[in-house]
Amino acid sequence: MDERRMRSKNQKRRKMRNRRAVILLTILTLVVGIALAFFYIQGRNKPDAEETPTPSPSAPAPIETELPTPEPVPTETPDLEPTPTPTPEPAPDPDEDRRSTRRNDVKVRALYLNPRSVRQNLDHYIELANKTEINAFVIDIKRDEGIISYDSDIPDVNAAKGDTPDFDIREVTKKLHDNDIIVIARMVTFKDTTITKYKPELAIKTVDGGILETPESGGGKSRWLDPTNRDTWDYILSIAQEAVEFGFDEIQFDYIRFPETTLYKNYVINLEEGKERHEVIEEFIRYIRNNLPPDTVLSADIFGMPLISSRDYGEIGQTLETIGWSLDYICPMIYPSHFANNSKGTMGNGVGQTINGIKFTHPDLKPYDVVYNTLIVGKSRIEKVEGYNLNVRPYIQGFTASYLPEGYYMTYGVEAYRAQIQAVYDAGYDEWIFWNSPNTYVESAFLPE
Repeated sequence: MDERRMRSKNQKRRKMRNRRAVILLTILTLVVGIALAFFYIQGRNKPDAEETPTPSPSAPAPIETELPTPEPVPTETPDLEPTPTPTPEPAPDPDEDRRSTRRNDVKVRALYLNPRSVRQNLDHYIELANKTEINAFVIDIKRDEGIISYDSDIPDVNAAKGDTPDFDIREVTKKLHDNDIIVIARMVTFKDTTITKYKPELAIKTVDGGILETPESGGGKSRWLDPTNRDTWDYILSIAQEAVEFGFDEIQFDYIRFPETTLYKNYVINLEEGKERHEVIEEFIRYIRNNLPPDTVLSADIFGMPLISSRDYGEIGQTLETIGWSLDYICPMIYPSHFANNSKGTMGNGVGQTINGIKFTHPDLKPYDVVYNTLIVGKSRIEKVEGYNLNVRPYIQGFTASYLPEGYYMTYGVEAYRAQIQAVYDAGYDEWIFWNSPNTYVESAFLPE
């Protein structure tokens, strides 16, 4: 009996010791867990630019009211000031973090070079860049008629006889890079008479089922790729991918728009119900962005009017507050000669053009004022869109617009060149590109390096 009691007491003691051990182990586990959670939370609260990218808004709706008037440069004929416009509501955009790390500190000061200059005078332009502030060239990879300006490996391009078989563009990009020159690929995007003849199903159609052909100022007619057709997107993407592979530092889309409905009313496009044209253009850009290497620089040439007007004139699909969400740069073509004058002739509307509350009756004679005030209005609009970190690198006028009526144009020499460059700087930007189609630039206008 005593033995059984002793055994029972020993069993009770062991149970008590085991229970205390379990309790102590449980308490220790809780303490360790709380400590680990504390250190984890502290670590998550530390800033880390690589692991915690800031989301950016998606494209807000286009503005359809008049624009605010920033501080104008005084001119001879002030006009009434526009009324302010509300700030659009932003929404998240997953592409912003990809854009934010793509640009280095080089500020582009570029000239456009046509295919003839690239093939015949490249050494001259390299020497110009080595001696002056010029540090980049914009080179055609897909020209106005849709021809690829080098020997392409793309099957559809080869089948359409749409390239330049004897020219290796990789030799050009290497030579320019060897001289520390940035190489930008200009791609005429939706205007394309070459691939649309080989694949007419990609072309914009007319109301009667034919193919839209738009007249050119120098004669002939052009066809357009349908921006709503996803096969069109893939064709353009294949060219952009090849250009990146062949050494270009940036892809620059030109004619990234629909044909103007104000000029051509007889064509049809397959817009989804409720979708606007600018949304199609923006979806196309986002598609290209998502299918190129993440460090590819993307830019788009747009008209100057989207900077000073909230209305999409001609329904071409270019809206300032929304086109840039998947771009690094917009390159507005701010040529003073291309704004309306008050003549009855070329570019004349009998009134002139109001920019930033200032009426310009002879805009080509005011290169500084036109460029400065256009950029100031556009900058004010861009800054009102939250998270819209869009860079602006304007095209400026490197030619004399002798096609304008007498008295409405002037010779664009050193003074006009420098006036436009200064206007860019005064507006708060530091990059620019000169356009002159035959490349007859006033080279003495560029400062020595």
